[in-house]
Amino acid sequence: MLHQLVTSKTRLRLIVKFFLFEEETYLRRIVREFNDSANAIRVELKRLSDMELITGRPVQNRRYYKVNKDHYMYEDMNRLVRNYVQWDQMQELLAETKWQKVYMASEEQPPHGLEYIVEVKESSQYAGKQVLLGESIKVNFVPPDTIRSMAQTLIMVHRFDLGRANIRPQLS
Repeated sequence: MLHQLVTSKTRLRLIVKFFLFEEETYLRRIVREFNDSANAIRVELKRLSDMELITGRPVQNRRYYKVNKDHYMYEDMNRLVRNYVQWDQMQELLAETKWQKVYMASEEQPPHGLEYIVEVKESSQYAGKQVLLGESIKVNFVPPDTIRSMAQTLIMVHRFDLGRANIRPQLS
């Protein structure tokens, strides 16, 4: 449903990225990650900033962006995005594995083409396995070498933080 409300593919990818991976990032990093034009991303970052869903702050010659947790719609948007990508079910699956990074494959027709790529060690019992999350979301467990050779655009949505005991992102 979210992909029907947000018709810009770039804006949808940015919304998902900012709400799932709540770290600051800057334009060039997003351009590399999304494999999209800087202008298209800049336009959508401006739109999201104008709506105050994200905030930006200058640091030297870069502008860093992050989700605005003080926005009056933050809680609702957070729930909507997490429901759209079945994040709670994904977290349950991740709790069973030793993983390093989680990516979302960028597809033209979400949610039917929505796919998670979970980076695991080569020696992991999950390496090379695929499971279905819900009715339509594929989850592929792959070693780092496979990720580097993938042709599709991958959007990082979560990274394991060795300093945290709890991997489940909390709704603020």
